[in-house]
Amino acid sequence: MIAEYLSNIGTLSLVIHVLDILLVWFLVYKLLTLLKGTRGMQLVKGILIIIGLKIFFNFIGFTTMTYIFDQVVTWGVLGIMIIFQPELRRALEYIGRVQLSNILKYKDTTKDTKEHIIKAVVDSTRHMARRRIGALIVMENNTGLDEYVESGIKINSEVTNELIINIFIPNTPLHDGAMIIDRKSIRAASCVLPLSDNRSIASSYGTRHRAALGLSELTDSIIIVVSEETGKISICQNGRLVTDFSEKELTKYLEENWQQSPENLI
Repeated sequence: MIAEYLSNIGTLSLVIHVLDILLVWFLVYKLLTLLKGTRGMQLVKGILIIIGLKIFFNFIGFTTMTYIFDQVVTWGVLGIMIIFQPELRRALEYIGRVQLSNILKYKDTTKDTKEHIIKAVVDSTRHMARRRIGALIVMENNTGLDEYVESGIKINSEVTNELIINIFIPNTPLHDGAMIIDRKSIRAASCVLPLSDNRSIASSYGTRHRAALGLSELTDSIIIVVSEETGKISICQNGRLVTDFSEKELTKYLEENWQQSPENLI
């Protein structure tokens, strides 16, 4: 049947069909890449589950359940647009900022650059921990952080031990808030992060830890917190808070978890 279908279409039509399939695959791939590590990915999973249940109930003949899921699908689109209005707006703004060259290539960090950034972050974190200087450092992974960068002061500077320490020195203009570091530079400082609503957080943790946990619940970033009360180093990622990292443990964690390879994006 497939051979008969292919014999009835011309070469040009076949090429168009193949390009059409590749384009759909590429768009789905980019969508999943953008949603990875965000609550949007949970939304996609929920939609797939609802569609799967609708097909299942329709197949076995459950009329009432099929009708209910039909209504959920029909009105769910409007509900999604209302609930996720901020995310949809940011997505449209992101599309407007995207350049073709950035779509066609994967932004990667060389091994030397990655090692340099990790060393600068670890050295500065150790220095601040010993002197009880509070700090909040966000290491961007695959989820974009443009909305949080826009809430702070853009820097776009090379990542150095001295600059990180200088930014978090108390009573300086940029010390209050989070620093965001991407694959090659310090993007911004004094950024505002969302606070976590998790009520199981110990009362001993302050605003920095709650902000770090809040961002980790929405993105796949690694957030490093230095407590000014205890001098302990903590890490938040994927909604988990782990505290009391040593210098070696912090280095190992960043080497293993920061900047995943392209094949691990999905």
